Parts: sequence; C-alpha cells; structure tokens
Amino acid sequence: MNGTVVAPKVRERAIDWIVRVQSGTMSPADHQALQQWRLARAEHEYAWQRVASLPLMLQPGANLLADVTARRALESAGVDPARRRQVLKCLLGLGLLGGLSWQGADSTRVRAAFATYRTATGERRRWTLADGCSLWLNTASAVSLELSAHLRSVQLIEGEVALDARAESRPLQLLTPDAVVRSQDANLLVRHDQRGTRITVLRGLVDVSSPRSLSPVSVAAGWQTQVDRHGVGTPRQTDGFLAQAWLRGILPAERMRLDVLLAELSRYRPGVLRCSEQVAALRVTGSFQLDDTDAALALVAHALPVRIERRTRYWVTVVPA
Repeated sequence: MNGTVVAPKVRERAIDWIVRVQSGTMSPADHQALQQWRLARAEHEYAWQRVASLPLMLQPGANLLADVTARRALESAGVDPARRRQVLKCLLGLGLLGGLSWQGADSTRVRAAFATYRTATGERRRWTLADGCSLWLNTASAVSLELSAHLRSVQLIEGEVALDARAESRPLQLLTPDAVVRSQDANLLVRHDQRGTRITVLRGLVDVSSPRSLSPVSVAAGWQTQVDRHGVGTPRQTDGFLAQAWLRGILPAERMRLDVLLAELSRYRPGVLRCSEQVAALRVTGSFQLDDTDAALALVAHALPVRIERRTRYWVTVVPA
C-alpha cells in the first residue's frame, strides 16, 4: 500500500529474483526458495508485488526470455546478481526482449514502483503526513518521503506534487532530478517532466538551486520559476489560482494551442492522444474536466472545426472536420 517504505536491500533482492524468474533457468528448488522468501516477511511480498507490476513483467508471452540466445547469455552470467542484471540490461538494449527500457534498480520506473506515495494515470490523491503537511499527487506521479529529526525531505520521482508545509523546527527539502527546493514554511506546486522542473509558490518563500546554478534563487508567493539544463530561470509572476486548478480537477485553457491542450489531457488517460498537423495550431478557450477526458474531447469537437477519430479506445487522433 502507499506509504510503505521498502529497505534498499529488500528492493535489490526482489529485483534479483525477477531477473532469475525471467531468465527461464529457475529450478523447482529455486521457485520454492522464492516462495519462502516472499512468505518470510510482509515487506518481501510487498516488494515482489511492486517489482511484478513493472512493464518487464507485463509484456505479451509467457516467458520473456524464451529466446535461446538470450537464455544462454543469462546462464553464462552465473549466480552473481549484479552480473545477471547487467546481462539483462544488455539484452534489453540490443532489443532481444522487445525493446524495453531497463536501467536496473535506479531507473525511474523502479524508483516510482517503490515510492512512498504514487498515483496511477488519471488519479489524483491527497495525504496528510505525520508532521501535519498536506501532500497532493497529480496523475502518474510518485514521491519518496524521509522524515528525520533534522529534515523533512521529499523526492519527486516523476509527475507533479502540491505540498503545503507548515512551519516547524525542521526545514523542508524537496528534490527532483534537476532541482533542489528548500523552505521552512511554504505552499508550493512542483512539476517534473522532460522539459525540467517547474516550481510555483503559493505561500511563503523558497530557495531553488540546481547542479548547474549552485547559488539559490529565491522565489516568493505568486511567482514561478523553471529549472532545466541551463539552470534556474528568472522567476516570473503567475496566477496561483489557475496553477492549482488540477487540484479541483480542472484544466483551464485561454487561447491554448490545440496540440498543447491535448498533450495536457493525455497525461490523464492511457494510450495515445494526438492531433494532425493541420489542426495543431488552432486555439481553444474553456475549462476541461480532468476526470472525464472523453467529455473534454467532445467539448473540443464542439468548439473547433475538428472531429475525434478513434482507432481504438487507446489510440485517438483529432483531425480536421
């Protein structure tokens, strides 16, 4: 369940087991040993279930390593877990296992699977933390939490978080793959995607830094900054009410390009949602419900000269009417 913390050694052991299972070389004694390990502690079973939910286990076919060459390569790695993981990574890189992306225990997918709190696609949830902080996660997001006697540390692994941190003796530190945010008492929104990290401050004052700009940049309430490969950007004023609209399940659009709107809506539904180049630059204004993206698309089709083309439920394209 969300909120459970898995020890690194247990996580590593679960990954070792999945590598062995996928190798196709498990003996009956090995399967029995795996069952005993899973039953030994609730943490073991929880770790196994998290690993088993990863895409590596969900591909079509009963055995991902049915290929003889791949199976022999894993057999040649012997029993050393680190070497077996490295061989598996190489096989994936060569495309022998369906072109999956796998980076071992430090990959984003693995860290998200073992996060303290996470949400599925289309899900938004709120938690009240032990120190009284309020934490919201947007769609397809994951955070890991560590509360010590001297620090409140939140690591945003992927997605978007809203954090209302009340003042107390311990400072708050929020980490993303490319930014460090520090504060004592703040209400802020943080989103991380392929473009970098966006920090929006709703209350209080935060200091933002990155590996490329170690000198912190102060961001006050009502201001926003972007952290990317160039470092911390110059803060700019923003509308805090609109910035936190996702907490209310709304996506507001004011003359937004259609391709941008669809990219945002696609975060809240599985599959592919896109538009043709002929309509990408059309502008749309309105408020769209995040909990019903089909209704949002119907509204788009009503407002613009476009139609919704559905190959399947999971492959949707917006094209000229």
